[in-house]
Amino acid sequence: MPRLLESEITKYLETLEDSEDGLDGSDSEVEDEGHYYQTARDVLRDLEKCDEGENAQSDEVDADPPLVIDNDENMPDPPILEAEEAAPQSRSQGISKRPLVWRKRNLVTAEDSLIFKGETEITEVLMSCYTPYDFFSFYFTSDLKKQIVEQSNLYAAQKQISNPEIINKNILNKFLGILIYTSVIKFPNTRAYWSEKFGYDHIKNTMPLKKFEKIRSTLHFADDTLCLPKDHPDYDRLFKIRPLEETLNCQFGKVPLDQRLSIDEQMCATKMSHYIKQYMPNKPHKWGFKLYLICSLQGYAHRFEVYSGGGSKNNILPGEPDLGESGNTVVRLARMVSRNVNHIIYFDNFYTSVPLVTYLAKEGIFSLGTVRVNRLRNCKLPEKNTLMKKNVPRGFYEENVATVDDIDVSAVVWKDNKPVNLLSTYVGAEPATTVTRFDKSKKERVAIPCPKVIKEYNAHMGGVDLLDSFIGRYHITMKSRKWTMRLFYHFLDLAVINSWVMFKKVNNIKGNDQLFNLGTFRLELAETLCKLGLPANGAKRGRPSGSTIQRELVMKKFRGPAQAIPLKDVRLDQTCHWAVWLDKQ
Repeated sequence: MPRLLESEITKYLETLEDSEDGLDGSDSEVEDEGHYYQTARDVLRDLEKCDEGENAQSDEVDADPPLVIDNDENMPDPPILEAEEAAPQSRSQGISKRPLVWRKRNLVTAEDSLIFKGETEITEVLMSCYTPYDFFSFYFTSDLKKQIVEQSNLYAAQKQISNPEIINKNILNKFLGILIYTSVIKFPNTRAYWSEKFGYDHIKNTMPLKKFEKIRSTLHFADDTLCLPKDHPDYDRLFKIRPLEETLNCQFGKVPLDQRLSIDEQMCATKMSHYIKQYMPNKPHKWGFKLYLICSLQGYAHRFEVYSGGGSKNNILPGEPDLGESGNTVVRLARMVSRNVNHIIYFDNFYTSVPLVTYLAKEGIFSLGTVRVNRLRNCKLPEKNTLMKKNVPRGFYEENVATVDDIDVSAVVWKDNKPVNLLSTYVGAEPATTVTRFDKSKKERVAIPCPKVIKEYNAHMGGVDLLDSFIGRYHITMKSRKWTMRLFYHFLDLAVINSWVMFKKVNNIKGNDQLFNLGTFRLELAETLCKLGLPANGAKRGRPSGSTIQRELVMKKFRGPAQAIPLKDVRLDQTCHWAVWLDKQ
């Protein structure tokens, strides 16, 4: 590009002087005439005048009410929008922009309004059960076994059409019995149970190793040909395990619910490579599949669902608010809870929010849970930095109450080792009791105040944790590369534990004090499953044969393996290895 001469540059500049943006007919300079400032102080003075005018106008139009009001119950609360009507500023909470008004007062609920009105009588089918197998068959039904047999045979034919591994209901029972045996009798690996020297006879006599491994490789619960492609909007990530989950949930839900229930997550421990596997660093088992459960205080799982990530099959029914992933989980699990019969649900701070407890209260369900401070909008409870000062004694607590759509919601903070925040719709801080804590300065245990809401939460929140302890004692640890098998083992453990819980409950009602512990219950159930349909002493069914050769062949078939050779150190220990002299050569 050629360079411009100085005369040409001067001509261009004279042309641009006529307008601000270089266009003819611009009136912007005329409008800005007379708005020049001599000094920087003039600019600041003009800006301060503008700010004062705007603040005065905003104060006249929209004045915010005080956030915390002491002993003033006559002041009306501003209306709070429903979660589905609120602006979608936060999908996890769905809170309205209108401020909540918290008052320093105590939430007191009459005892008559907490009386449980639901059904607690156990069904006749369960009351007629006596043995561990009877209770297990109530959950793991004959129809479910039939479906597993059909789908497994179908998959075996699809996998190897020339020589499929066909199973029946009797073989499936033996397979389940071996799995339950392995949850109590621990060996270093699966094949060690069939070892000639150290194997477990109850398992060896039930089924050969090769047949067990073939069944485990072909076990199926749904027809893979019916699975939708991944890009389909109705694609279900848990399609392969969905029939088993729905059937067990249906059977688990036939037991009447207690008044007090708890919701929490549970880990199905595994480190296999799969996209729905979760990492939770605060759990004892950090890697695995995450499940959400609603349980009773006795550790009975009434319903469960497997978390499969965002965009999973988690539908919101008409009339249900969208409270985010955690809140919607509680809403889905609470669908089976009867309304307006005074059920109480407990959960932790992963789920608790003001919209959630308000929705449950409108449905006639009380709730209580620990809560995160950032979910208590405009609540002026003391902050953590203030409570952790030395001049604030241990045991200090404070309560604020807000009214949301005619629902009283109580927020309580209590100082223990660190501040604890709780949110409830039926209980507050009063009447407070005392608990003992160790005082380092005095080197003795001292009594400190404890709000009532803390006692309520600690007494009724441990249902899922109790279930976790049952699974931790005895569970199927057999390894598998298939994610469906790992979840199947976990579902089988849930069915066995629910059977044991109901076994104890029914026998207590009948007045039977001789109850099995969990280990004995599993062994009794495993032995029953392994011996169902097995002839005594291996005898052949039908009319016995009169031929001695036939009987000898049958006895030879069930004679068992040969004697194992002793170890080399045992053979060469020079003890009791003398020759045995016989009378005949």
